[in-house]
Amino acid sequence: MTAPAGRTDRSRLRALAVPSVAVAVLLTFLAVLLMLVTRQGGTLVGDTTSNVQTSATLPQMAPGDTVVQTFTTSDDRLAAVQATFGTYQGGARCDLRISLREDDDVVAERDWSCADLPDSSPVDVLTFEPRSDPTATYELTIERVDDDTTGGVVLWAGTPAGEASLATVNGDETELSAVVRPLYDPEARWWDHLDEITDRMAAYGPSWGGAVAFATLVVSIGVLLATATLAVRRPKVFLVVVAVLALVRGLVWAAAVPTFGGMDEPAHFSNVQFLAEEHALPGQADNPGTYSAQLNAGQGGSNVSATAPGDRPPYTAEGEAQLLADTAAESPLGGGGGPAAAYPPPYYLPAAVFYEVGGESVFQKVDAARTWTVLLGVAGAVILVLLARRLFPGRAGAQGAFALAAVLQPMAAHQFAIVNNDAWVIVCGFAALLLGLELARRPRAAWLTLLAGVIIGFALLGKPFGIAVAAPLAVGWLLGKIRYRERSWSVLLREAGLVVLGVLATYGLWRVIAFLVDIPAQRVPDGAGARSRRAFLDAQIGPNGETAKRMWADQLWGNFGWVRIPFPEPIPTLIWYGLLALVLAIAAWVVLVVVDAVRGRSALLAAVEGSSSGADGATADPETTTPTDELPLDVRILVMVSMVASIVVVLYAAAWVYYASTGANDLLQGRYALLAVPAVLALPGLLLERFSRGRISPLVVNLVVAFTMGGLLLLGLKRTLEYFYG
Repeated sequence: MTAPAGRTDRSRLRALAVPSVAVAVLLTFLAVLLMLVTRQGGTLVGDTTSNVQTSATLPQMAPGDTVVQTFTTSDDRLAAVQATFGTYQGGARCDLRISLREDDDVVAERDWSCADLPDSSPVDVLTFEPRSDPTATYELTIERVDDDTTGGVVLWAGTPAGEASLATVNGDETELSAVVRPLYDPEARWWDHLDEITDRMAAYGPSWGGAVAFATLVVSIGVLLATATLAVRRPKVFLVVVAVLALVRGLVWAAAVPTFGGMDEPAHFSNVQFLAEEHALPGQADNPGTYSAQLNAGQGGSNVSATAPGDRPPYTAEGEAQLLADTAAESPLGGGGGPAAAYPPPYYLPAAVFYEVGGESVFQKVDAARTWTVLLGVAGAVILVLLARRLFPGRAGAQGAFALAAVLQPMAAHQFAIVNNDAWVIVCGFAALLLGLELARRPRAAWLTLLAGVIIGFALLGKPFGIAVAAPLAVGWLLGKIRYRERSWSVLLREAGLVVLGVLATYGLWRVIAFLVDIPAQRVPDGAGARSRRAFLDAQIGPNGETAKRMWADQLWGNFGWVRIPFPEPIPTLIWYGLLALVLAIAAWVVLVVVDAVRGRSALLAAVEGSSSGADGATADPETTTPTDELPLDVRILVMVSMVASIVVVLYAAAWVYYASTGANDLLQGRYALLAVPAVLALPGLLLERFSRGRISPLVVNLVVAFTMGGLLLLGLKRTLEYFYG
């Protein structure tokens, strides 16, 4: 029997749709990549540069004052000079004449209005035709030439290090070096710098940081995205492709972020090194020091604490050889008392195994330890694929787009590539979302409740804010019991007891061990400061909401390195408004649920109060643990909302406790909420489907989110490379 012609045509169109989308994905990825590498190139910092840690300013410039900073070039083709001024948030009113001299020759000169200078950000104060002498000495002179009696600008400065010399003010030598930077080798396009950038990446980085290997890995991300699109209706193949994608993503970022360039990486690597070298637990009262001598030499020689762009090691052949020799000469023993020493060991123990099989240098050891974090990222990606199936049942396209969006989230990609136990907690958060949905599908789930306790314990074995994972697990468990009208107190108490057992078998066991070996629990320090709730709220919100925006729109989605490499505007602002819109949508969903309940047609109440039947009318047997239906949409939304609400409450509660004790407001960072990112990414599609009462598929929203995450991943990678190696 022959199928009707119209049906055959539609089948052919559907068959062609997925390959067409896959080709579009690959072409879009390559187009964005090409657009980024062909943008204006600009200049480079030299292979060596002054490594000043900004700690003070030179005196405020009065009319007639002159500041002179001398520097010696380290590369050929000097083409610009950069300086950093303080303008008192744009309030300084003055005129400056800035000139550059080599001996008695004026190389360049420019007059600046102080109103045109950015506040506390580097600015190219002079640009000129490239100079050919790679070892010339220059004087940068900054003179205030107006007669106004108002306050002028200040020049940021710090203790000199590396090639930096002392600044003079009105002819008198100071004890500081001004933050002045020579810039070299202007190029029309950014890709003209790629040889230099990849050479610097390979100097201290992993073997795959070389030009050919790194470029291959980056292009492979696009190929894998296209392959995942082709495999979206083949669940097992899709799972494998996404796992490989996460592996490649991790390798790319592990090469892009230099050794010790990730947030708090020296502190976390210190734990790994101590476990591997001393075969003992860090954090004990008798641990001999903060870091080993070798780690101190490595991070000191890498100038981690210097002000950008001086927070980098030397990239000359001589400088590289000297730094490697200096670190090799120091002992890897000792330490164990660093800032991260009180964290439990589960994240660090596997990293210590990788440390043992690493190379000889401390830089190779860090690369090896990062491999464990990369593998955690792969595990997280597998969980995301399984989570997608629960969130968007029967919608392969929406599942695939969501999973890829979550894997491509740029800040998570960064954290899954460095030595930091954030990765451990993030994976626990992903697992909690998946298990919370699974618990909501089951009338009884003894072993799953034990697993829920293990996940909570594992999260606490990472960082204290990991307790946020308990919310989606608890909500899912309660929904499962209410949906299937579980009334047996013995079942309820037994499963609650299994959760407690899971926590005790993991985190509880660690607390016993820590007590026995004298490792104190983390404590909030005490100090002086304002402690009013109003002052706390004002500090969290900031002027015009800037503090909240910095945390939730900047640090959560892409502020890389040591929180020094944000996305440029308007990206953080657009993300911020997107998050505010999501909050309003969640509030609207709550109102909609309440209104429907009042009218007697609430889908959520029907799911949790009156029905133990699935979408197909099948009835669940309360004596079985087998789920019989997919989750109602409102139940899925509620589990996701519970995770978002939980991490917000936990983080701000921790911030309040810290603030009330110390008066300080520097505890929180947006990256601590990465464990809830899948919920944030899933909610737009789920809510749109809910508001349209199922008439609009979440596919379109998920595709937009996925393409956005992919673009941000590439842009974040480019900005990271520019910052550390450009």
